[in-house]
Amino acid sequence: MIDIHLDLVAERCPMSLLLVKRAFKQIEAGQLLSVRLVDKHSVSDVLQYLSIQNAKIHHRVEDEVSVINIRKQDD
Repeated sequence: MIDIHLDLVAERCPMSLLLVKRAFKQIEAGQLLSVRLVDKHSVSDVLQYLSIQNAKIHHRVEDEVSVINIRKQDD
């Protein structure tokens, strides 16, 4: 499995949320999806979406950039 990294610092909602949704649907259980965001609304929407998915989430902020690491869990 290859980790997927999305740099979405130039994107705003709803495009950033759509790109995260698309990538999340494509990853396999246990695979890492790492997303970088700046837009606060995008961060909020992505975290809300992931909270209802079967995902393990780790969110941190590095110099105003939110980094969200996501692992899909087994069904």
